[in-house]
Amino acid sequence: MKKIIILLLSLQVGVLSFAESNDLKVVSKIKGVTVYLSGAQVKRTAKVKYKKGINKFRFEDVSPRLNQKTIQVKGKGEYIILDVKKHYKYPEPKKVVKEDKGMPKSVLKKISRLEDSIENHTFLIADVGDKLSFLTIEKDLLLKNQVFTKDSLPVLDESLTYLRKQLLDIHLLKMRHKRSQTKMNKELVVMQNRLTALKNYKSNDTPIIDNNPIHYIEVTVQGKQDGYGSIDVSYLVNNAGWSPMYDIRVENTSKPVGITMKANVYQNTGEEWSDVNLTLSTNNPFRNKVKPELSVWYLNYYNPNRGYYDNLSKSKRSKAATSAKDYQMEIEESDDAAGAYPGSTTTAVTSLDYTVKTDMMANAEYKISLPYTVESNNQAHMVAVTTHSIKSKYYHYLVPKYDREAYIIAKLTDWEDLNLLPSKANIFYDGSYIGETRINPTANDTLNVSLGNDPSVVVKMQKNKDKTKDKIFTNQKEKTVSYDLKIKNNSLNTINIVVEDHIPVSNDESIKIEMENKSGGKLEKEKGMLTWEFRMKAKGSKKINYTYRVKYDKEKNLNLSSL
Repeated sequence: MKKIIILLLSLQVGVLSFAESNDLKVVSKIKGVTVYLSGAQVKRTAKVKYKKGINKFRFEDVSPRLNQKTIQVKGKGEYIILDVKKHYKYPEPKKVVKEDKGMPKSVLKKISRLEDSIENHTFLIADVGDKLSFLTIEKDLLLKNQVFTKDSLPVLDESLTYLRKQLLDIHLLKMRHKRSQTKMNKELVVMQNRLTALKNYKSNDTPIIDNNPIHYIEVTVQGKQDGYGSIDVSYLVNNAGWSPMYDIRVENTSKPVGITMKANVYQNTGEEWSDVNLTLSTNNPFRNKVKPELSVWYLNYYNPNRGYYDNLSKSKRSKAATSAKDYQMEIEESDDAAGAYPGSTTTAVTSLDYTVKTDMMANAEYKISLPYTVESNNQAHMVAVTTHSIKSKYYHYLVPKYDREAYIIAKLTDWEDLNLLPSKANIFYDGSYIGETRINPTANDTLNVSLGNDPSVVVKMQKNKDKTKDKIFTNQKEKTVSYDLKIKNNSLNTINIVVEDHIPVSNDESIKIEMENKSGGKLEKEKGMLTWEFRMKAKGSKKINYTYRVKYDKEKNLNLSSL
């Protein structure tokens, strides 16, 4: 019996301790954000004061777009984390304050003086208006008085002089009064606007009431005793991400290629990232992480004599397959989702100096310790991430059938550890912007990057008329085609040159194509591709000839215009 009483008492104490709940709003700060290619993980931290028993802490102003399933909580202190939930609430309505209640005396004095000034200005404007009316009446009387016209000529001349002087005086007075009236009207408008602003002082000073819901995370803990500690909360949000962009810099074709990786970071999560440390991850948390499973593949004969019900079931299966396909499409679509001041001798640094790369299990992270502010407005913010110097070999590619100028290709080796992503790249040569290319990493050991054309290396292509000829046999025709390629290096450097051309390929047994001369080039028979690779000295030149024969049935037409 005693044991039962003791147990009941202990349960009662436990219930009382749980009933005494400490519900508090905490001031939290975003201390870091990991931005994925799609989505972002936000980390908040707050210092807390907890009591013995149940404590509920509210992390307010979090993103309304956070994924509740991704909320994680940890902390430091003598407490046990019991529960975490996402909630929202509407702000309490503000009390309306009467207009003049609590208004500063200085504002009241300004209002009183302005009202007096406006009243005085109103009288002055009315007075000027009356004077203008009197002058108008006086002018009309002068013009209507024609008695002097019956006088003698000298008297008439004197009267006209008097009339002219009086009309001129009236005109000058009216112009002066009108200018004064216009000026006073403008001053009156300014004073009335100022008075309106002062009278609305209280309403303008009152904060705008926001009726949007306040989203918050509620963390429930049980304190073992009264104390202080900290709580860290992290969660995943959508409507955020980053995309890569590269700068490829080449000083000259004898030095390594410099690749600078930049990131366009954007977010529209509903919360501001102010002075936070960003971590850019190549991971996409919204991609499917489950390995696909293959089912048994049954092969049956096709039977066209199907009944109505079988067709119906087929239709249902088709609809199910279509919806599954649409769902897969939705998943795939969601996956896409500095200078120095004069006199300064210190070189300005960028965020590159604050970036640390970390290789994860299947992705890479770039931690930037320099604080950034990214507003919730969906606008892209450029962040410099990393820069690398890569060994490369440069080649001048010539394709005479399409262009007479050479294209520079940098073949980069040892690039696999850079975790490059497919993206556009700006090309800078000797400090000047020359164009745009694309980086498309593949599984190859060498990464080819196009650096644009070089007009100093040219090729001229023309038919060799002496070797180009036609022959006719009993059943066949034979056409011999020959081209001369003249390559010229007008630059001051010795360079590697690759020339590419092709000959036709036949998939008809009656059409035979034979190579007669290729000047040391390599021929890929299946594709008909010709390649010459060699080094050429500065101001050097070289001539290449290739000749081939085409044999075909003379009774059939063959398009020879492109040969």
